[in-house]
Amino acid sequence: MLQSLPKVYFQSDAVTIQYDEEQRLGMAIWRGHFNSADLREAILLCGYIIERFGLTRWLADNRRMRAFSDEDKLWMLEHMVPKLMTSALCRMATLVSADEKQAAAIKYIEKHAGDLGKLLIRDFQDEEEALEWLLQETDPAPNQ
Repeated sequence: MLQSLPKVYFQSDAVTIQYDEEQRLGMAIWRGHFNSADLREAILLCGYIIERFGLTRWLADNRRMRAFSDEDKLWMLEHMVPKLMTSALCRMATLVSADEKQAAAIKYIEKHAGDLGKLLIRDFQDEEEALEWLLQETDPAPNQ
């Protein structure tokens, strides 16, 4: 499905952040549980590469991600969501975490994010289906 292997921008024990400039696709592959500082740094890096490379598609592979704190959930609502709303992102696919608390935390953020504007978010169980959906042509203004 991908035309080439994405470039690794950042890698740690907890997350790998990659992007494909040609397809304007970014992805974060999360693993396990990590402290607030590491989580926030990784979230900020995701926002940075979305902005830096004008990415319009994002795959959040949360399948192995463990639940984060309520404080981190609120921090994401205050810092990550506004950045996403002003970015070039049009589609975000989430591979849902096996950790029910983590999956519920992501749903909470989506619910309380308010109007997502042009950003379409969809959950998937299968990575190939998620990539197929992400790589569909997107309308620049879906409300028109």
